[in-house]
Amino acid sequence: MTKLTLKEVAIPMIKAIDSFNYLLKSHHRRTAVISYHIGKALDLSNDDLLHLVIAASLHDIGALSVQERDMLVQEDVLNPQPHCVMGYHMLKSFELFKDIAQIIKHHHIKYEDSLSAPEGEIPFQSFIIHLADRVDVLISPDENIFAQKESVTKKIEEKVGTVFRKDVFEAFLKASKSHLFWVDINNLTISQLFKKMEFTLDCELTFDHVLEFALALSKIVDFRSRFTACHSYTVAQLATAIGEIFELNDTECKKLKIAGYLHDIGKIGIDPRLLEKPGKLTDEEFQEIKLHPYYTGQILDDLHSSEWFKDIVFWSEHHHEKNDGSGYPHSLRDKDLDMGVKILAFADIITALMENRPYREGLSVDVAFQIIREELAPSISSEMFEKIEKHAPQIDTLVSECKSYSSEEYKKGTIQQ
Repeated sequence: MTKLTLKEVAIPMIKAIDSFNYLLKSHHRRTAVISYHIGKALDLSNDDLLHLVIAASLHDIGALSVQERDMLVQEDVLNPQPHCVMGYHMLKSFELFKDIAQIIKHHHIKYEDSLSAPEGEIPFQSFIIHLADRVDVLISPDENIFAQKESVTKKIEEKVGTVFRKDVFEAFLKASKSHLFWVDINNLTISQLFKKMEFTLDCELTFDHVLEFALALSKIVDFRSRFTACHSYTVAQLATAIGEIFELNDTECKKLKIAGYLHDIGKIGIDPRLLEKPGKLTDEEFQEIKLHPYYTGQILDDLHSSEWFKDIVFWSEHHHEKNDGSGYPHSLRDKDLDMGVKILAFADIITALMENRPYREGLSVDVAFQIIREELAPSISSEMFEKIEKHAPQIDTLVSECKSYSSEEYKKGTIQQ
């Protein structure tokens, strides 16, 4: 594969996730900027500072619902543990982010509670993100930020020694004396922030690294609903299996698996309540849902310049296109759709029909395949589906195995530890 570095893959994704996140737009960026300034005031090493900023840039990805979002933007978070554990569980499977996952797991830790924790359990950066997170929550977007410095600082100071560490607060005082600290909160972009640091995690990625990272990202969307908890994992495995049916080579099959993990990443920009709606969507709601492949393309856009990632981006963005131009978001026709797009489309449809939804139970493979054959395959490729259908028993087994695996993974993330 073309040589890719973690910086080339991770930073565009972090930037895009912050920009498109329906629940917490810009909160990650702002918390990362505040954390960066506090970390600099504490003279953290390059590695520790980088881990801090990446963790701050992703710290609330475990917040799955509008209700959790509304809780997190209150001054006092009464039960932060579920989203901390979920965020940790999403990222810990990516080996290069395991230290970052640990920081996220404890980013709402109260100083007084940390005194009884096992030695080495809580990374120092967790205390920084906790304070930075609360600073951002205390800042009102409707008032001049400079007029709020004194009141924000006073509210944080009141909880030093109980909620916040004294040394982290003192670093905040030191950093916040600068006019630039407050200006950066509203204006410094994720890209600009990372340019300020030495990227010591700038290692070359292997196939396995990219697969691990794509799987971690898929959970950010899939785990927002118990009805989609298995979706991207199953699509990825099915797309790989279908690629093998059509005798694609190993590299193409691995690309299909990554595309399967990433194809719905654009749903991070969709109101999660729509994913849980028990009844039929209104026309307006369906139009909103139809935006997700467009958002997927936007989020993955910076990866399009990589020759190796070009197919993955194209397949992911266009998995809802049809051969007659009736698909979305670009209304492409058959001449513009390659086999990879069609394989991903079939994997997505099979998975969607066979998994439980708020308004129905998952369909059997026979019923699902009958619907696809009669109603859906003609708009993708009836010829391809004839070949796929011959492998119905194997596909049924694979879907069942994926459901079992993903359901267990989802349960682990929702356990309140």
